[in-house]
Amino acid sequence: MIQQVIAIATKDLRLLVRDRGALFFTVFFPVVIAILFGMVFGKMSTPNPFEVVVVVEEPGPLANSFATALRGDSALVVESAPNRESAIDAVRKKRVAAAIIFPVGFDARAETIFSGGSMPIDCVGDPSRAAEIGLLQGKLMEIGFRQLMLVVSDRDRLMRPMGEMRNQIEGNRQMSDSERTAVLKILAGVQELSGAKKGEEQGSNAIGGATAAFEFRPVSIRAEMMTSGEIEPPSSYAVTFPQGVVWGLAGCVMAFVTTFVGERAQGTMTRLRAAPISMQIILVGKALGCVVSSLVMQALLLTLAWSVFGVRPLDPWTLLLAMSIVSIVFTALAMMIAALFESSGAAEGAGRALVIVLAIVGGGSIPLVFMPPLLRTISVASPFRWAISAIEGPLWRGGSIAEQFAAMGSIAIVGVVCASIAIVAVAVRRRGS
Repeated sequence: MIQQVIAIATKDLRLLVRDRGALFFTVFFPVVIAILFGMVFGKMSTPNPFEVVVVVEEPGPLANSFATALRGDSALVVESAPNRESAIDAVRKKRVAAAIIFPVGFDARAETIFSGGSMPIDCVGDPSRAAEIGLLQGKLMEIGFRQLMLVVSDRDRLMRPMGEMRNQIEGNRQMSDSERTAVLKILAGVQELSGAKKGEEQGSNAIGGATAAFEFRPVSIRAEMMTSGEIEPPSSYAVTFPQGVVWGLAGCVMAFVTTFVGERAQGTMTRLRAAPISMQIILVGKALGCVVSSLVMQALLLTLAWSVFGVRPLDPWTLLLAMSIVSIVFTALAMMIAALFESSGAAEGAGRALVIVLAIVGGGSIPLVFMPPLLRTISVASPFRWAISAIEGPLWRGGSIAEQFAAMGSIAIVGVVCASIAIVAVAVRRRGS
C-alpha cells in the first residue's frame, strides 16, 4: 500500500515538473511576488481604523486630557494598559497596531512648549504595519495641536514659562540693553493680555503668531518598531515572504486541481480505479503529492529568504510544523475544489475565482485593515489569513507556544472543513455513478 501511494505521488510530481506553466506559478512566481512586495511596499499596512493601546506612566491634567482625546477620536480604537511592557506585548500579539505611551514628565515638558520644549510621546509599532504607524504620527500631531490650547488657556501654566523666559532674558549679557528692553516689553504685553479676562483669546493668538516664526512642534514623537529582542524583523522581506509563500500555495492548489480534474475527464481516474487500488489509496497518493510540492515550494522560498535576504527563523522546528500544517490544509482546499466540479473548465474557473477571493479576504493581497468589519469577520474562514499568521510566528514575530499554536489550530479547522466537504462530494459522486 505504501508503495502504491508513493508511486501515485511520484507520478503527480513528475507531471508538475513537465508542466512548465504550473511549475512557474508554483515555484518561481511566489519568489517574484515576495521580492516585488519587499521592494515596493516594504513594511506595508494602512489603517481602518487605528487600533492602539495607551499608557499614561505619570498621570497629570495634560497627559490625561491627551489620552481622553485619543479615546474620543473616531479614527482610533483605543484600549488602556497598566504599563509599558503590557502595551508592547499587545503590539507583539498583533492585537493593536501601536502602543502610545505618555512617559514620566509629560506634563512638566508640556509646560516648556514656549521655551523650546514639547509634549513627549513614545510610539511603539508593529513592524508589519509601518505605513499605519506613519499615519498615526500625523494623528498624534493633530491632537497635539488641539491640546496646545489647554496650555495657552491656563494662565498659571502659561505664566510659569513666561517668568522663566524673563529671567533668562534679563540674565543674557549677549543682548544689548535696547534689545532686552524690547523683548521684555513684548513679554509684558503677552502677560497683560493673558491676565485680562476678555483678552485671553487675543493673548493666545499673539503667542501663536510669535511662535509661528519658528519651527514649532507641540508634540515630540519618538516612533520605533518593536525592538525588544527577537521580535524585530531582520528586514522587510521577513514580513513579505509569508505572503509569497501563501501565493505559492495557491499555485500548488490550482496545479493539482487542474491535474486531478484533467485526469478524471481523460479517463485516467477510471483506469486507476480499474486497477487493484482502492479509491482511498488514490486520493491519499494525490494528496501526498500536493503536500510534498507545497513543502518543497515553501522550503525553496524560505531558503532564498535565509541565504539572500538574511531572514533567519526564530524557531525552525515550529516553523517546519507550521509549514506542514499549512501544506496539508491547502491540499484539502485543492481536493475540495476538485471534488465539487465535474469538468476541468468549471474546476479551473471556479477554483481560480475561489482562491483569489480567499486570498483577498484573508489579507494575501489587501491588508485586513483596509476592509470593512464584515469582511474582516468573514476573513476568519480564509486559510490565507491563518497561514500568514502561522508562518510569521516562528519566522520572526515570536510569542509563546500557545499563541503560535492558536494560528495553527485555526488553519487546521479550515482544513478539516475543506476535507470534510471533499469527502462528502466524492461519496455523492460515487453513488451517482
